[in-house]
Amino acid sequence: MNKHPTEGLLFFDGSQDLQIIAYDVSRTGAVVHSDRLGLLPIDFYITFDGFLTVARCRLTWRYRDDFGVVIDRWLDLRQRIAGNQAG
Repeated sequence: MNKHPTEGLLFFDGSQDLQIIAYDVSRTGAVVHSDRLGLLPIDFYITFDGFLTVARCRLTWRYRDDFGVVIDRWLDLRQRIAGNQAG
């Protein structure tokens, strides 16, 4: 688990990328903060490394600009790109 604040981007269909700060990031969840957060769907994506890996997330709780997520799965886009270039 990464206890240090980690910057990232949150995105979902029809949205602009939202800058976030995540705390207590693990393979299965995180606590996230985003200033002036508007409506947020139940399912969305987060990246912490410029879209090399992407986490498919589900909202578990929210209080104002803070919310908790469960990470359903991690997508390693580097692996997919390498696989496409090999074939």
